[in-house]
Amino acid sequence: MKNNRNNRAVYILPNLFTTANIVAGFYSILAAHNGNFLLSAWAIIFAVLFDNLDGKVARLTHTESQFGVEYDSLSDLISFGVAPSFLVYTFVLNDFGRLGIIASFLFLLTGALRLARFNVQNSHRDSFIGLPIPGGAAVIASLIIVSMRYGIDSHKYDVFFLVMTYILAFLMISTVKFRSLKSKGTTEKISIRTFALIILFLSLLVFKPYIFIPAIAIIYMISGPVEYLYKVLIRIKGGVAYERKKNNHI
Repeated sequence: MKNNRNNRAVYILPNLFTTANIVAGFYSILAAHNGNFLLSAWAIIFAVLFDNLDGKVARLTHTESQFGVEYDSLSDLISFGVAPSFLVYTFVLNDFGRLGIIASFLFLLTGALRLARFNVQNSHRDSFIGLPIPGGAAVIASLIIVSMRYGIDSHKYDVFFLVMTYILAFLMISTVKFRSLKSKGTTEKISIRTFALIILFLSLLVFKPYIFIPAIAIIYMISGPVEYLYKVLIRIKGGVAYERKKNNHI
Protein backbone atom coordinates (compact mmCIF):
# COMPACT_ATOMS: atom_id res chain seq x y z
CA MET A 1 0.00 0.00 0.00
CA LYS A 2 2.84 2.35 0.90
CA ASN A 3 4.55 1.68 -2.48
CA ASN A 4 1.32 2.50 -4.32
CA ARG A 5 1.10 5.83 -2.50
CA ASN A 6 4.72 6.63 -3.31
CA ASN A 7 4.17 5.78 -6.98
CA ARG A 8 1.10 7.97 -7.06
CA ALA A 9 3.05 10.85 -5.52
CA VAL A 10 5.79 10.49 -8.15
CA TYR A 11 3.22 10.61 -10.96
CA ILE A 12 1.65 13.75 -9.47
CA LEU A 13 5.00 15.59 -9.32
CA PRO A 14 5.33 16.56 -13.02
CA ASN A 15 1.64 17.52 -13.11
CA LEU A 16 2.27 19.93 -10.23
CA PHE A 17 4.73 21.82 -12.46
CA THR A 18 2.14 21.80 -15.27
CA THR A 19 -0.39 23.24 -12.82
CA ALA A 20 2.14 25.93 -11.84
CA ASN A 21 2.42 26.68 -15.56
CA ILE A 22 -1.36 27.27 -15.78
CA VAL A 23 -1.33 29.40 -12.62
CA ALA A 24 1.45 31.58 -14.07
CA GLY A 25 -0.45 31.95 -17.36
CA PHE A 26 -3.70 32.88 -15.62
CA TYR A 27 -1.90 35.33 -13.35
CA SER A 28 -0.29 36.91 -16.44
CA ILE A 29 -3.76 37.57 -17.88
CA LEU A 30 -4.96 39.13 -14.61
CA ALA A 31 -1.85 41.33 -14.35
CA ALA A 32 -2.20 42.51 -17.96
CA HIS A 33 -5.88 43.30 -17.36
CA ASN A 34 -4.86 45.44 -14.36
CA GLY A 35 -2.22 47.25 -16.43
CA ASN A 36 0.77 45.63 -14.71
CA PHE A 37 2.50 44.64 -17.94
CA LEU A 38 5.94 43.97 -16.47
CA LEU A 39 4.54 41.49 -13.93
CA SER A 40 2.43 39.91 -16.65
CA ALA A 41 5.48 39.41 -18.88
CA TRP A 42 7.53 37.91 -16.06
CA ALA A 43 4.67 35.50 -15.26
CA ILE A 44 4.95 34.16 -18.84
CA ILE A 45 8.71 33.69 -18.43
CA PHE A 46 8.07 31.71 -15.23
CA ALA A 47 5.47 29.66 -17.11
CA VAL A 48 8.17 28.78 -19.67
CA LEU A 49 10.40 27.64 -16.80
CA PHE A 50 7.65 25.47 -15.30
CA ASP A 51 6.87 24.03 -18.74
CA ASN A 52 10.48 22.91 -19.13
CA LEU A 53 10.59 21.46 -15.62
CA ASP A 54 7.46 19.32 -15.94
CA GLY A 55 8.87 17.48 -18.97
CA LYS A 56 12.29 17.03 -17.41
CA VAL A 57 10.81 15.74 -14.13
CA ALA A 58 8.54 13.32 -16.02
CA ARG A 59 11.47 11.91 -18.01
CA LEU A 60 13.73 11.77 -14.97
CA THR A 61 11.18 9.88 -12.87
CA HIS A 62 9.89 7.82 -15.85
CA THR A 63 6.34 9.06 -15.24
CA GLU A 64 5.44 10.14 -18.79
CA SER A 65 1.77 9.53 -19.56
CA GLN A 66 -0.81 10.42 -22.21
CA PHE A 67 -2.72 12.34 -19.54
CA GLY A 68 0.40 14.40 -18.82
CA VAL A 69 0.87 15.15 -22.54
CA GLU A 70 -2.73 16.36 -22.97
CA TYR A 71 -2.67 18.33 -19.72
CA ASP A 72 0.60 19.99 -20.77
CA SER A 73 -0.86 20.99 -24.15
CA LEU A 74 -3.93 22.56 -22.55
CA SER A 75 -1.78 24.49 -20.09
CA ASP A 76 0.52 25.65 -22.91
CA LEU A 77 -2.45 27.02 -24.86
CA ILE A 78 -3.41 29.16 -21.85
CA SER A 79 0.08 30.30 -20.80
CA PHE A 80 1.71 30.67 -24.22
CA GLY A 81 -1.33 31.30 -26.42
CA VAL A 82 -4.02 33.23 -24.58
CA ALA A 83 -1.77 35.06 -22.08
CA PRO A 84 0.81 36.56 -24.53
CA SER A 85 -1.93 37.38 -27.08
CA PHE A 86 -3.89 39.29 -24.46
CA LEU A 87 -0.73 40.88 -23.07
CA VAL A 88 0.61 42.19 -26.39
CA TYR A 89 -2.84 43.48 -27.39
CA THR A 90 -3.44 45.40 -24.15
CA PHE A 91 0.17 46.60 -24.08
CA VAL A 92 0.45 48.07 -27.57
CA LEU A 93 -1.57 46.40 -30.34
CA ASN A 94 -4.80 48.11 -29.31
CA ASP A 95 -3.30 51.16 -31.06
CA PHE A 96 -4.23 49.50 -34.36
CA GLY A 97 -7.87 48.68 -33.60
CA ARG A 98 -9.10 45.74 -35.66
CA LEU A 99 -5.66 45.12 -37.16
CA GLY A 100 -4.27 44.70 -33.65
CA ILE A 101 -7.09 42.29 -32.76
CA ILE A 102 -6.34 40.22 -35.87
CA ALA A 103 -2.60 40.11 -35.07
CA SER A 104 -3.09 38.99 -31.46
CA PHE A 105 -5.76 36.46 -32.46
CA LEU A 106 -3.52 35.12 -35.24
CA PHE A 107 -0.78 34.50 -32.67
CA LEU A 108 -3.26 32.54 -30.54
CA LEU A 109 -4.63 30.59 -33.53
CA THR A 110 -1.24 29.62 -34.96
CA GLY A 111 -0.07 28.69 -31.47
CA ALA A 112 -3.03 26.31 -31.11
CA LEU A 113 -2.30 24.82 -34.55
CA ARG A 114 1.36 24.45 -33.60
CA LEU A 115 0.44 22.51 -30.45
CA ALA A 116 -1.97 20.27 -32.37
CA ARG A 117 0.66 19.52 -35.03
CA PHE A 118 3.26 18.70 -32.39
CA ASN A 119 0.93 16.21 -30.67
CA VAL A 120 0.37 14.22 -33.86
CA GLN A 121 3.98 14.21 -35.05
CA ASN A 122 5.76 10.89 -34.76
CA SER A 123 9.15 12.03 -36.06
CA HIS A 124 11.69 14.82 -35.78
CA ARG A 125 11.69 14.64 -31.98
CA ASP A 126 15.33 15.76 -32.11
CA SER A 127 14.05 19.01 -33.59
CA PHE A 128 10.82 20.99 -33.72
CA ILE A 129 9.01 21.79 -36.97
CA GLY A 130 7.99 25.40 -36.53
CA LEU A 131 8.79 27.70 -33.63
CA PRO A 132 7.56 26.10 -30.36
CA ILE A 133 4.75 28.12 -28.80
CA PRO A 134 6.72 28.73 -25.54
CA GLY A 135 9.45 30.31 -27.70
CA GLY A 136 6.97 32.67 -29.34
CA ALA A 137 5.47 33.63 -25.98
CA ALA A 138 8.95 34.19 -24.51
CA VAL A 139 9.84 36.60 -27.33
CA ILE A 140 6.70 38.69 -26.76
CA ALA A 141 7.25 38.71 -22.98
CA SER A 142 10.95 39.58 -23.42
CA LEU A 143 10.23 42.55 -25.71
CA ILE A 144 7.77 43.93 -23.17
CA ILE A 145 10.21 43.35 -20.30
CA VAL A 146 12.92 45.30 -22.14
CA SER A 147 10.47 48.11 -22.99
CA MET A 148 9.30 48.46 -19.39
CA ARG A 149 12.75 48.05 -17.84
CA TYR A 150 14.44 50.73 -19.95
CA GLY A 151 11.50 53.12 -20.21
CA ILE A 152 11.03 52.71 -23.96
CA ASP A 153 7.81 54.24 -25.28
CA SER A 154 6.27 51.18 -26.92
CA HIS A 155 3.68 53.29 -28.75
CA LYS A 156 6.48 54.84 -30.80
CA TYR A 157 7.47 51.34 -31.89
CA ASP A 158 3.94 49.91 -32.19
CA VAL A 159 4.56 48.93 -35.84
CA PHE A 160 7.56 46.86 -34.71
CA PHE A 161 5.39 44.97 -32.20
CA LEU A 162 2.72 44.43 -34.85
CA VAL A 163 5.19 43.07 -37.41
CA MET A 164 6.94 40.92 -34.79
CA THR A 165 3.61 39.36 -33.74
CA TYR A 166 2.89 38.43 -37.37
CA ILE A 167 6.42 37.03 -37.81
CA LEU A 168 6.09 34.87 -34.69
CA ALA A 169 2.69 33.60 -35.86
CA PHE A 170 4.18 32.67 -39.24
CA LEU A 171 7.20 30.93 -37.69
CA MET A 172 4.98 28.76 -35.47
CA ILE A 173 3.16 27.23 -38.45
CA SER A 174 6.17 27.22 -40.77
CA THR A 175 8.18 24.12 -41.71
CA VAL A 176 11.39 25.71 -40.46
CA LYS A 177 13.16 23.37 -38.02
CA PHE A 178 14.24 24.56 -34.58
CA ARG A 179 16.66 22.52 -32.50
CA SER A 180 15.14 20.73 -29.53
CA LEU A 181 16.73 21.43 -26.16
CA LYS A 182 15.19 18.17 -24.89
CA SER A 183 16.94 15.82 -27.30
CA LYS A 184 19.68 14.76 -24.85
CA GLY A 185 18.85 12.08 -22.34
CA THR A 186 18.49 13.01 -18.69
CA THR A 187 20.75 10.12 -17.69
CA GLU A 188 23.65 11.28 -19.87
CA LYS A 189 26.73 12.27 -17.87
CA ILE A 190 27.79 15.91 -17.93
CA SER A 191 31.46 16.82 -18.14
CA ILE A 192 33.03 19.26 -15.65
CA ARG A 193 33.52 21.81 -18.43
CA THR A 194 29.84 21.60 -19.45
CA PHE A 195 28.78 21.85 -15.80
CA ALA A 196 30.96 24.97 -15.36
CA LEU A 197 29.39 26.53 -18.47
CA ILE A 198 25.90 25.80 -17.13
CA ILE A 199 26.77 27.47 -13.81
CA LEU A 200 28.20 30.50 -15.67
CA PHE A 201 25.09 30.66 -17.84
CA LEU A 202 22.74 30.53 -14.83
CA SER A 203 24.84 33.16 -13.03
CA LEU A 204 24.48 35.54 -15.97
CA LEU A 205 20.72 34.95 -16.01
CA VAL A 206 20.44 35.79 -12.33
CA PHE A 207 22.84 38.76 -12.54
CA LYS A 208 21.31 40.44 -15.62
CA PRO A 209 17.93 38.81 -16.34
CA TYR A 210 16.69 41.89 -18.23
CA ILE A 211 19.47 41.38 -20.78
CA PHE A 212 20.14 37.67 -21.02
CA ILE A 213 16.58 36.29 -20.95
CA PRO A 214 15.45 38.47 -23.90
CA ALA A 215 18.74 37.70 -25.68
CA ILE A 216 18.15 33.94 -25.35
CA ALA A 217 14.56 34.25 -26.59
CA ILE A 218 15.54 36.33 -29.64
CA ILE A 219 18.54 34.13 -30.49
CA TYR A 220 16.38 31.01 -30.38
CA MET A 221 13.74 32.67 -32.58
CA ILE A 222 16.26 33.54 -35.31
CA SER A 223 18.25 30.30 -34.97
CA GLY A 224 15.75 28.31 -37.05
CA PRO A 225 15.62 30.70 -40.05
CA VAL A 226 19.40 31.26 -39.94
CA GLU A 227 20.12 27.51 -39.96
CA TYR A 228 17.56 27.04 -42.75
CA LEU A 229 19.19 29.76 -44.91
CA TYR A 230 22.63 28.31 -44.19
CA LYS A 231 21.54 24.88 -45.44
CA VAL A 232 19.99 26.44 -48.54
CA LEU A 233 23.23 28.30 -49.31
CA ILE A 234 25.29 25.12 -48.80
CA ARG A 235 22.93 23.27 -51.14
CA ILE A 236 23.21 26.00 -53.78
CA LYS A 237 26.98 26.13 -53.41
CA GLY A 238 27.17 22.33 -53.74
CA GLY A 239 24.98 22.45 -56.86
CA VAL A 240 27.16 25.12 -58.47
CA ALA A 241 30.33 23.15 -57.68
CA TYR A 242 28.77 20.00 -59.17
CA GLU A 243 27.79 21.86 -62.35
CA ARG A 244 31.31 23.25 -62.74
CA LYS A 245 32.83 19.83 -62.21
CA LYS A 246 30.40 18.37 -64.75
CA ASN A 247 31.20 21.06 -67.34
CA ASN A 248 34.95 20.52 -66.86
CA HIS A 249 34.53 16.84 -67.72
CA ILE A 250 32.63 17.60 -70.93
